[in-house]
Amino acid sequence: MVGLRLSGVLTSTIGSFPLDDTVFNRKRCIEDLLKIGIDFPAYPQLGDMGEQFLVDLVAQDSGIIADGGAYKLKDKHIREDVSPPGLSPLLWTVQYLEEIGVRGKVRVKAPITGPFTLASYIQTGTGAFPFNTAASNPELVRQITSIVEKCCEEASKYAEMISIDEPVLGIIVGLKTTFGHKEDDIINMFNRLKEACGDRIVGTHICGRISPKLADILLRTELDFLSHEFCDTPENAEIYPPRKLKESGKVLSVGCLSTKNPKVETSDEILKVMKRFREYGDCLIFTPDCGFRKLLTKNLNHEEAYTVSMKKLKNMVEAARKFASLI
Repeated sequence: MVGLRLSGVLTSTIGSFPLDDTVFNRKRCIEDLLKIGIDFPAYPQLGDMGEQFLVDLVAQDSGIIADGGAYKLKDKHIREDVSPPGLSPLLWTVQYLEEIGVRGKVRVKAPITGPFTLASYIQTGTGAFPFNTAASNPELVRQITSIVEKCCEEASKYAEMISIDEPVLGIIVGLKTTFGHKEDDIINMFNRLKEACGDRIVGTHICGRISPKLADILLRTELDFLSHEFCDTPENAEIYPPRKLKESGKVLSVGCLSTKNPKVETSDEILKVMKRFREYGDCLIFTPDCGFRKLLTKNLNHEEAYTVSMKKLKNMVEAARKFASLI
């Protein structure tokens, strides 16, 4: 827990927003997050979380190739001696914050797509997911981890908080299985990435249902915070009893509003979710359940979905202020 500097009730975002990736939209998004008052705004992640990193790896002749709209391996190995991929949105954000004169006042969060999730984009065979991807191969995951370590080291120069986003781990680590991956290897992966981030605040975001086995693994890592969805998946709270979380020394990052349902929750409705976590210590981070790009599947166009996401965040910040007055 060395370097952890979190205290009080905080707010953050997961990353993705339902806008096309243009300079105009990046500026609009980060400015809106600052106006709303998010404590740790993530850089605007307006593209696919996997392609953001994999496109760079393809361009560097890493052994990963783009083939017919899919990613595959040119050989049996992934070259590890590459430049850190996928960080251009972070670097752009930091530069823009400097241009508008607020860099020293803003604590930036850098979402970095984790090794298992990146591996799950790379097809290695046929059959059911994730057996048909590099995510089922421990050695390939290790090679990608070495690359992501470089991303973490570089991102730590610019971001105050780093989130290793691993949504596929919710699938890989089920009630009994880990798809051939040893628990200690998963813990070691997170610890390696944490160490690469130096003294920055580091955690992981894993959406969906979290199995007790996965929760146990995460509690044994050296990560500073654990981020999950608790609004649309309220049963996740059951696998993190307050006592276990406190003993692990970790901060819970609570997804407290839906990123699937376009209905805008009132601040009181969000506060009701927050109140479930009053016994989880004197420091909590509140976020949306996941990224807001999922709103595009609800018959909303980009502009409508973006407007909904900002209204939700505004109410979340208001609810967090109310919650802070209760503890």
